[in-house]
Amino acid sequence: MIAIVKAQFNSEITDLLEAGCTDYLKEQNVPFTVFECPGAVETVVYTSRLLAMYKYKAIIVIGAIIKGDTDHYEYVCQYVTNGISHLSAMQVTRITPIIFGILTTQNELLAYERAAPDKMNKGKSFAESALFMIKAFKDLSWF
Repeated sequence: MIAIVKAQFNSEITDLLEAGCTDYLKEQNVPFTVFECPGAVETVVYTSRLLAMYKYKAIIVIGAIIKGDTDHYEYVCQYVTNGISHLSAMQVTRITPIIFGILTTQNELLAYERAAPDKMNKGKSFAESALFMIKAFKDLSWF
């Protein structure tokens, strides 16, 4: 089972990323559950809680942080990047891959290009990365 933590903020982008991700997981017959939270900052604590449940083989974190006219963009990007990185590193007894699916773009057009089904659609890439990491961790289980 894979958990997908999706930020609702910038939903016109995150909805597209979620669709690309979930469509691919359905094609691969991989079960998943989508959890929504208000924004990218909240994905960190949500992911932390899901890790503590020891229920998911991977967690895909989806969000979109788009630069605006204030410094808020830099602070949110830093918080989310550091937070997810810390969660990945602090797992000692059991490692659950966390896929960093947070777009950080300079404008809405760049975010759309990375989310749209007829463009890059990074959502599918996030799902592919999760499945790759699950297999890789399973292959390492003999340690």
